[in-house]
Amino acid sequence: MSAMSVSLLLALLLAASCARAADEVSHFALLNGIKVHYESYGSGNEALVFIHGWTCDLTFWRGQEPVYQAHRSLLIDLPGHGRSDKPKIAYPSELFARAVEAVMNDAQVNRATLIGHSLGGNIAYTFVRLFPQRVQSVVFVDSYVTRPPPASAAPATLARYRQRARNLSGPAGERNFIRQVNAMFSDRTPAELREEIRTKMLATPEHVRVAAVTSISRLPPSSSPEAFDMPVLAVAARVSGDAVRAVMRPIFPNLQIEKWDKYGHFLMMEDPERFNRTLEHFLAEQP
Repeated sequence: MSAMSVSLLLALLLAASCARAADEVSHFALLNGIKVHYESYGSGNEALVFIHGWTCDLTFWRGQEPVYQAHRSLLIDLPGHGRSDKPKIAYPSELFARAVEAVMNDAQVNRATLIGHSLGGNIAYTFVRLFPQRVQSVVFVDSYVTRPPPASAAPATLARYRQRARNLSGPAGERNFIRQVNAMFSDRTPAELREEIRTKMLATPEHVRVAAVTSISRLPPSSSPEAFDMPVLAVAARVSGDAVRAVMRPIFPNLQIEKWDKYGHFLMMEDPERFNRTLEHFLAEQP
């Protein structure tokens, strides 16, 4: 056999081995007939659950491989994203939160540390509201959450969402979307990472891109101000640390804040080693 044939054979065997490894961690859960793709690492009934942001997918957490290989972990493609089904439906935060629940059930995970980037942080908060007994702790990654507005604010919210849908639809909407994505970068974001992020986010269908940030939540506001007594970390870059402290601490009294100056929105990708150290330190502090 020639040297070229041996090299080709080795390359094919390596590709087949990688494909088998990917199949071993790749799974699908069902939510009302929607297939929700996720990756599962390790074993046990408690896990880290990584929740990506708006129009992203689970590959945005690849820099956290040292963490999710060392702990029982689930990485989720939210409905409409990545390898999950993408039906033309509404995508309110509770749909995404129930998808997280479906994945945890499928993976036989009872309790989780939720790690949510951007919109993923809002989804984590919705999950806490729905299933507080299943949450051990939360990490908000450049994410800012507020208590649900009162029912009286619904008309204003609906009007704002309609305008947002117009701004994100059609050719002009795609240009507006790209401008929003570009504004998320910092001087620390390499050109190749910017291109990777833009390409992956643009791959999310327009109907999902729009619905994910314009679908009205049907969850009612609580009758009294909610507070959740669990360990919470907010790693803030573009989000104001003062705003996080003022608005989020009444919801999460045990909130810790770590401010990363001069970083962009995708800080876990810009500096994965620093982010992983921060995450591991937070996990080590938990009882």
